[in-house]
Amino acid sequence: MKTIIFPSPNGVILSCDEKQVVAVTDKTGQKKLKSFKKKNKVIFWHFPFVRGLQYFFCGLALFFSSLIASFDLAFGMAKVKDLKKYYTKKIVMLILVVALGIGASELLLGFVPNQIGYLLVDYRGDRMLRNLVILACKVIVFYVILLCLRFLHGVLDMFRFNRAAELDLQKKGVPKDTKKGAFTNWMKMWWLGEMGCSNFCNYLIFVFLSDIIVITLIGGGFGIFFNLLFHIAVFLLSTMICFEILSVVENVRFLSPLKWLTSCLVYEKPTRTHFETVSIAKQEMSMLQKGREFMEDENKKSFSVVLTEVKNKLAVAGVTDKSDAEWIIATVLGKNRAEIKLVPFVSDKQYEDIMKATERRAKGESVDNIFGFTEFYGLRFDVNKKVLTPRMETELLVEQVLKAQKNFKNCTILDLGTGSGAIAIAVAKNCDAKVTAIDVSKMALAVAEQNAKKNDVKIEFLHSNLFQDLKRKRRFDIIVSNPPYIPSSEIEKLDKNVRECDPLLALDGGEDGLDFYREIISKAGKRLNSNGMIFFEVGKGQAGDVRKLLKESGFEEIKTTKDYNKIERIVSGKYR
Repeated sequence: MKTIIFPSPNGVILSCDEKQVVAVTDKTGQKKLKSFKKKNKVIFWHFPFVRGLQYFFCGLALFFSSLIASFDLAFGMAKVKDLKKYYTKKIVMLILVVALGIGASELLLGFVPNQIGYLLVDYRGDRMLRNLVILACKVIVFYVILLCLRFLHGVLDMFRFNRAAELDLQKKGVPKDTKKGAFTNWMKMWWLGEMGCSNFCNYLIFVFLSDIIVITLIGGGFGIFFNLLFHIAVFLLSTMICFEILSVVENVRFLSPLKWLTSCLVYEKPTRTHFETVSIAKQEMSMLQKGREFMEDENKKSFSVVLTEVKNKLAVAGVTDKSDAEWIIATVLGKNRAEIKLVPFVSDKQYEDIMKATERRAKGESVDNIFGFTEFYGLRFDVNKKVLTPRMETELLVEQVLKAQKNFKNCTILDLGTGSGAIAIAVAKNCDAKVTAIDVSKMALAVAEQNAKKNDVKIEFLHSNLFQDLKRKRRFDIIVSNPPYIPSSEIEKLDKNVRECDPLLALDGGEDGLDFYREIISKAGKRLNSNGMIFFEVGKGQAGDVRKLLKESGFEEIKTTKDYNKIERIVSGKYR
């Protein structure tokens, strides 16, 4: 069963199978959320037409119960002393509103259009022409009534929530019109119930409008009893047929504009608040479907509310990495990103810490520097502004070195410019090679030594400017380096997070970004054993130049490896 949208004047309700999520924004602008199990057995969902009947009556019951639930959540039922009396009043008011609505409908959609029809085309005139005049009057009045509803308090917001939820749920694609066999796919999805009508408000409008059209065109004249049966039969058929029509119209791209004939009456342009509230509900429903427990206590801070709030604050600040929000929450909660999605709520203290970290990230500080550590190759590393924070693509460099070291007996590896020690430690942790790490910065070496100790690996750390202070006779089977490769002229163009949080010494690669590659490659031959190998991480567009430098210095079997974004990132060569 597809997720059904139930908008309310202060929020949105999503219902799918037996799961229901209520997300609202109260008068103070605070987001609240509640999720619970609701008996909503789907019996006929795979039976065309019959499922429309079930959708109407079950949906109507859920719609009104959802409205009550959203008001309860928004205004807080803890303050109501006599709940029984409160709900009795609500039910009585609801019955009165429905009764008044039916009475007004009979007057405005029945008596008045009929009188106008008979006034313009009398009893002796053409019956079909008269019915068409009556129908035109009814449709006009129907649209005018719904347009006037927009002036009532809360109705316009309900339509905004309705549109926001519709836009969010439409992100999931449908078969393309141009795809081979598209018609067969549509028919299969329609038959299995995968192409369902998800916007209940639009469905209601479409049902009532269709009923008005059919009843008016066919007319009555069967007697009171048979007229009543006829009207009931037409209405029930409308609920079934309209569901199937909207299921196709909503999900087939070239037909989707047709839904605006009725949806324009229940849609209004949403604001950021409406989208945020919908996002919270959608996030919660997604977690419930993955097996997370229900969030039944609305007084606790829901994980879905907190995650959405953090994402929005970062988006407003221009932080483009969507994973940062999850990293911040996961770090504060002491869990990994997969685990946090099963957490129903956070404590007040955790929420406070999450928001403090979010404010720092919004100001341009990196997540790694906020918390003082990062994860690399499954290991945790302390980082600060004295060392370069290891990047994900550098893990590919570690993988290449680990594969190559298997070809050497008692392999010796040299890591040039170790920084935080990420490469050296990750290699040493995953093989038996003897690893030496060099850096020109004593402060960086101190961080690297601390990381090696925390990750329980033995590495020889040396203070040296590349090979300068290394003993002349020292040779290695593998040399690996992720040297500074940003051209000097591009340093100022870097992201603020990188420019201000990473040390300049670890970024600036000279005028063309290749200074360190030239220096290392020119001297590497004297530091490698026979058939020794060298591995570099390079910047975008630099692989060709580094390959050329290696070839000119006598290296053979020069290879390039692309990163996750298909950029040539790792260059290696063998020295004979």
